Amino acid sequence: MVKIGTRVIFFFFLAALAACAPISQDIRRQADASAPFSEIQKNPDKYRGEMVIWGGVIIETTNLKESTAIKVIQTALDMQQRPTDLDSSQGRFIIRVDRFLDPDIFKKGRQVTVGGEIAGGETRPIGEIQYTYPVVQAKELKLWDQPVPYPPYYYDPWYWGSPYPWRPWGPWGRPYWW
Repeated sequence: MVKIGTRVIFFFFLAALAACAPISQDIRRQADASAPFSEIQKNPDKYRGEMVIWGGVIIETTNLKESTAIKVIQTALDMQQRPTDLDSSQGRFIIRVDRFLDPDIFKKGRQVTVGGEIAGGETRPIGEIQYTYPVVQAKELKLWDQPVPYPPYYYDPWYWGSPYPWRPWGPWGRPYWW
């Protein structure tokens, strides 16, 4: 009986974990067999039509006549397919979406995850070099919420007591009874 209960709990845990993923199970299944980012970046045309799940940090969003192009710095993904290790990257890629995306929402610095097909490569300048970007035709796109910055500590302006419980004086530098 204990084994069955453990299996049921484990099954529900896996189902809940899969439900939290922003990219559908069908795309994840197809992307499992894809080549690593570094291989695709070397020759994107060779991998045309292959399904991938990539993520990273947006560099620039450009609206074209019939689509939107998002330049992204690639980063590793965690179990929920959210970009992690934002200080490390294997390169850059472009997400192509067949609709208008507001560049004020998809702005520089936001984290994004895409599931889609490799549509080849585009060569664009970065400074004085020509860089070949792998292009992903988006099937599913997830823009992550920005984390809310919290102060390092909470300060209550109405607290007039000592900052240390063992000191008999208050914030004015003199004892309370003075």
